Amino acid sequence: MKKKKVFVIIFIVLIAGLIIVGNIWNASADSKIEVEVTQLEEETITETVMTSGQLKLAEQQTIYYTPENGEVEEILVNEGDQVESGTPLIFYENTQLDLEQDQNELQLQSANLKVNDLRKQHEVIDDLLRDDEKNEQLQAEHDNIKLQEQQAYIEVEQLQLQKESLQDQINDLEIKSEIAGKVLEVNDQVVVGSNQMEQQPIIRIGTLDQMIIEGFISEYDSLKIEEGNPVTLSSDTVPNQTWEGEVSFISDLPKEIESSGTNGGGGVQYPIEITVASENINLKPGFQIIVEITTDERIANTLPITSIKQNGQTNYVHVVNNGKVESREVGVNTASKESIEITDGVTNEDLVIKDQTDTIEDGMDVSIK
Repeated sequence: MKKKKVFVIIFIVLIAGLIIVGNIWNASADSKIEVEVTQLEEETITETVMTSGQLKLAEQQTIYYTPENGEVEEILVNEGDQVESGTPLIFYENTQLDLEQDQNELQLQSANLKVNDLRKQHEVIDDLLRDDEKNEQLQAEHDNIKLQEQQAYIEVEQLQLQKESLQDQINDLEIKSEIAGKVLEVNDQVVVGSNQMEQQPIIRIGTLDQMIIEGFISEYDSLKIEEGNPVTLSSDTVPNQTWEGEVSFISDLPKEIESSGTNGGGGVQYPIEITVASENINLKPGFQIIVEITTDERIANTLPITSIKQNGQTNYVHVVNNGKVESREVGVNTASKESIEITDGVTNEDLVIKDQTDTIEDGMDVSIK
């Protein structure tokens, strides 16, 4: 009887112990922090350089009054006209050139008559010398006529060169278009008062179907940007609208920027030119444009930026390994608003805690949601 009681007591104690151990185990399990995990994900990483610039016509010709050409006799085009390369635009009248051309023509005729007369005298003396070769007086006259004839030929050549120069100047009185485009401006007031308005253009021609953007980049950015890099264009004037472009020119020579302005102020800046690729850009020349240049685009392994924690210059993540937290130092590169490129430290199989908190520590037991 006593033995039965002992066995019963022992059995009850064992049961109670198992219950206590189970409760402790459950309490321990319930105390584990639940975490959400993520893994490396391939993402297209884009590196860009931001600057700004001014919208301009890709091709334009501006014609100013040229006093040495004379007076503007006629403007041959109207504002809004479409012109081709070589189309006459302006004709000058220059009476002084006309007078000089007439004088040159008379001088040239006189010089040619003189040459002809000297040639005939030369021929006569040549005939006389054939019959009297030893006549010293005839020989002296021959040499003198020959010299005069050579000088007359030189005078004719000089007058001929002068004639060609005058003709070039007269041809320049007709100003022609150097490009194909649209006549954007015709300033008739220059014709009326040209002496007082020399700095104002008479005619301005441009190609409205092709725009460029001129701006500046820093010396650091000039090492990353290349001709042909794609560009995204936008303007504060037209929100929520973008256009495409391409880097078409980067200057090899810097330019000193005196005051704050394009791309962040003074210092050494390099001129850059962007060709607008999009058609029908609804902005006018002179508008300020925001320029975003893509310098690199590649596929990379990324993690959410919230999974990274920093300790000084060291970046690390927390990996869940067999229910325990393990700290891993990682290499990082380009970051966006939501993700960051991981270069080393974790593999595609690692389960990385998505959101870092101060409560998560190395070696802690955790459970995965």
